[in-house]
Amino acid sequence: MNLISLLKTNDAKARAMLEEIRWPNGPVCPHCAHDDRIHPITGKSARNGLYECGECSKQFTVTVGTVMHNSRLPLVKWIAAFYMICSDKKGVSAAQLQRDLNLGSYRTAWHMAHRIRAAMQEEPLSGLLSGAVVVDEAYVGGKPRPGEPKSKRTNKRGRGTNKTSALAMLECSGRARSGPVERFDAKTQKSAVINSVHAASVIFTDERNSYTGLGESFPNGHKTTKH
Repeated sequence: MNLISLLKTNDAKARAMLEEIRWPNGPVCPHCAHDDRIHPITGKSARNGLYECGECSKQFTVTVGTVMHNSRLPLVKWIAAFYMICSDKKGVSAAQLQRDLNLGSYRTAWHMAHRIRAAMQEEPLSGLLSGAVVVDEAYVGGKPRPGEPKSKRTNKRGRGTNKTSALAMLECSGRARSGPVERFDAKTQKSAVINSVHAASVIFTDERNSYTGLGESFPNGHKTTKH
């Protein structure tokens, strides 16, 4: 299938293609990993490709836990972007993605390319961390440069620092994920963990209040350690 054929694919076909890749034996709940009580949700108000798990009662689509999760771009354009980046030996620029896929802005194309390349360095669509996973946060940044104004110095520790907030997740088998987050709060940190770690895992964190309630999304356990 070439790029022109991909772009002519409708959303239903694109979603079916992704489901076949991620779930070759049928839908699997990304929240609890069960596959025996999954049923599609239909109706005029239901989103396309929406499923509900009879085990944990949570709803999901094939994009949950992937780089396409919460994206407003059509799945057709995501698949076409994957095709372009994976098939071109010389690489594809964000400007070319914007032009060939008729994206609204260069920034959209840049973020799409960045997400896809990050995913290619880790695992395929189903590559969530699993097992025992340790989660920790830190502020990342160097010492202030000579002559740098005090208002821009980044060597202050804790809240109020100008350093970058970073979150890291490490599973016992050795795989890891890390990256910047907008801020250290309950919504941001828990969302990052839920989108990166399989629901059947056991989570280990410190006693920071922003991790409170993670056990609701990880029924096998959320354990805390005092630093």
